[in-house]
Amino acid sequence: MINTCDPALATWTDDGKMFVIKDQDTFAKDVIPRFFDHKKFTSFARQLNFYGFRKMQSKALYKDQTDLEVTKHVTFLNDKFQRGKPELLKEISRSTKGGQPNSNQEIVTLKRRVQQLENDMNVMKNDYEARFSQLEAHMYNLISYSN
Repeated sequence: MINTCDPALATWTDDGKMFVIKDQDTFAKDVIPRFFDHKKFTSFARQLNFYGFRKMQSKALYKDQTDLEVTKHVTFLNDKFQRGKPELLKEISRSTKGGQPNSNQEIVTLKRRVQQLENDMNVMKNDYEARFSQLEAHMYNLISYSN
Protein backbone atom coordinates (compact mmCIF):
# COMPACT_ATOMS: atom_id res chain seq x y z
CA MET A 1 0.00 0.00 0.00
CA ILE A 2 2.70 2.52 0.99
CA ASN A 3 5.08 1.46 -1.78
CA THR A 4 2.47 2.07 -4.47
CA CYS A 5 0.96 5.21 -2.99
CA ASP A 6 1.52 8.71 -4.35
CA PRO A 7 4.31 10.16 -2.14
CA ALA A 8 2.24 13.32 -1.76
CA LEU A 9 -0.33 11.21 0.13
CA ALA A 10 1.78 8.66 1.99
CA THR A 11 5.40 7.60 2.05
CA TRP A 12 8.05 5.88 4.12
CA THR A 13 10.26 7.90 6.45
CA ASP A 14 13.87 8.27 5.29
CA ASP A 15 15.03 5.35 7.45
CA GLY A 16 12.15 3.13 6.26
CA LYS A 17 11.03 2.26 9.80
CA MET A 18 7.81 4.29 9.78
CA PHE A 19 5.32 5.53 7.25
CA VAL A 20 3.70 8.94 7.03
CA ILE A 21 0.21 9.79 5.85
CA LYS A 22 0.53 13.34 4.53
CA ASP A 23 -3.03 14.01 3.35
CA GLN A 24 -5.54 12.14 5.49
CA ASP A 25 -8.62 13.23 3.55
CA THR A 26 -7.35 12.24 0.12
CA PHE A 27 -5.80 9.06 1.51
CA ALA A 28 -9.17 8.12 3.03
CA LYS A 29 -11.04 8.90 -0.19
CA ASP A 30 -8.66 7.36 -2.75
CA VAL A 31 -6.43 4.77 -1.06
CA ILE A 32 -8.32 3.19 1.85
CA PRO A 33 -11.27 1.95 -0.29
CA ARG A 34 -8.86 0.03 -2.53
CA PHE A 35 -7.89 -2.16 0.45
CA PHE A 36 -10.81 -1.93 2.90
CA ASP A 37 -14.62 -1.77 2.88
CA HIS A 38 -14.74 1.80 4.18
CA LYS A 39 -13.37 5.31 3.61
CA LYS A 40 -12.78 6.43 7.19
CA PHE A 41 -9.29 7.38 8.28
CA THR A 42 -10.19 6.93 11.94
CA SER A 43 -11.26 3.32 11.27
CA PHE A 44 -8.02 2.73 9.35
CA ALA A 45 -5.97 4.11 12.28
CA ARG A 46 -7.95 1.98 14.76
CA GLN A 47 -7.23 -1.15 12.70
CA LEU A 48 -3.54 -0.26 12.67
CA ASN A 49 -3.67 -0.05 16.48
CA PHE A 50 -5.10 -3.57 16.64
CA TYR A 51 -2.05 -4.77 14.70
CA GLY A 52 0.44 -3.09 17.01
CA PHE A 53 1.07 0.15 15.09
CA ARG A 54 1.63 3.27 17.16
CA LYS A 55 1.12 6.87 16.14
CA MET A 56 4.38 8.75 16.40
CA GLN A 57 5.35 12.38 16.35
CA SER A 58 8.18 12.24 13.86
CA LYS A 59 9.61 15.64 14.76
CA ALA A 60 9.13 18.29 17.39
CA LEU A 61 6.41 20.85 16.78
CA TYR A 62 6.89 24.41 17.90
CA LYS A 63 4.32 27.15 18.30
CA ASP A 64 6.06 29.18 15.59
CA GLN A 65 6.02 26.18 13.19
CA THR A 66 6.11 27.70 9.72
CA ASP A 67 5.08 24.61 7.76
CA LEU A 68 1.57 24.00 9.08
CA GLU A 69 1.03 21.20 6.56
CA VAL A 70 3.66 19.10 8.35
CA THR A 71 1.64 19.36 11.56
CA LYS A 72 -1.20 17.50 9.78
CA HIS A 73 1.00 14.51 8.91
CA VAL A 74 0.35 11.27 10.81
CA THR A 75 3.27 8.88 11.28
CA PHE A 76 2.85 5.22 12.22
CA LEU A 77 5.41 2.77 13.60
CA ASN A 78 5.44 -0.99 13.94
CA ASP A 79 8.82 -2.67 14.38
CA LYS A 80 7.60 -5.53 12.16
CA PHE A 81 6.53 -3.24 9.29
CA GLN A 82 9.57 -1.77 7.56
CA ARG A 83 10.43 -0.81 4.01
CA GLY A 84 12.21 -3.62 2.17
CA LYS A 85 11.71 -6.22 4.92
CA PRO A 86 8.68 -8.31 3.91
CA GLU A 87 9.96 -11.24 6.00
CA LEU A 88 8.92 -9.34 9.15
CA LEU A 89 5.26 -9.15 8.11
CA LYS A 90 4.52 -12.71 9.25
CA GLU A 91 5.28 -11.61 12.82
CA ILE A 92 2.44 -9.08 12.86
CA SER A 93 -0.73 -10.39 14.48
CA ARG A 94 -4.03 -8.87 15.47
CA SER A 95 -4.69 -8.19 19.10
CA THR A 96 -8.13 -7.50 20.51
CA LYS A 97 -6.55 -5.23 23.12
CA GLY A 98 -5.62 -2.50 20.64
CA GLY A 99 -2.00 -3.42 20.06
CA GLN A 100 0.54 -6.17 20.32
CA PRO A 101 1.35 -7.19 23.87
CA ASN A 102 4.54 -5.75 25.26
CA SER A 103 7.36 -8.18 25.60
CA ASN A 104 8.85 -8.76 29.04
CA GLN A 105 12.11 -7.27 27.80
CA GLU A 106 10.34 -4.06 26.79
CA ILE A 107 8.71 -3.83 30.22
CA VAL A 108 12.06 -4.38 31.96
CA THR A 109 13.68 -1.74 29.73
CA LEU A 110 10.92 0.77 30.47
CA LYS A 111 11.15 0.10 34.23
CA ARG A 112 14.91 0.71 34.10
CA ARG A 113 14.35 3.93 32.18
CA VAL A 114 11.77 5.15 34.71
CA GLN A 115 14.19 4.32 37.56
CA GLN A 116 16.99 6.23 35.82
CA LEU A 117 14.73 9.25 35.30
CA GLU A 118 13.66 9.17 38.95
CA ASN A 119 17.33 9.03 40.00
CA ASP A 120 18.12 11.97 37.69
CA MET A 121 15.24 13.94 39.20
CA ASN A 122 16.52 13.26 42.73
CA VAL A 123 20.02 14.42 41.80
CA MET A 124 18.58 17.61 40.27
CA LYS A 125 16.38 18.17 43.33
CA ASN A 126 19.34 17.81 45.68
CA ASP A 127 21.43 20.11 43.51
CA TYR A 128 18.62 22.68 43.46
CA GLU A 129 18.22 22.54 47.23
CA ALA A 130 21.97 22.94 47.78
CA ARG A 131 22.15 25.91 45.41
CA PHE A 132 19.10 27.49 47.00
CA SER A 133 20.67 27.14 50.44
CA GLN A 134 23.85 28.76 49.14
CA LEU A 135 21.80 31.60 47.66
CA GLU A 136 19.94 32.11 50.94
CA ALA A 137 23.23 32.24 52.85
CA HIS A 138 24.69 34.69 50.34
CA MET A 139 21.58 36.90 50.55
CA TYR A 140 21.73 36.81 54.36
CA ASN A 141 25.39 37.85 54.29
CA LEU A 142 24.64 40.71 51.90
CA ILE A 143 21.82 41.95 54.10
CA SER A 144 23.94 41.61 57.24
CA TYR A 145 26.82 43.60 55.73
CA SER A 146 24.56 46.37 54.47
CA ASN A 147 23.09 46.98 57.94
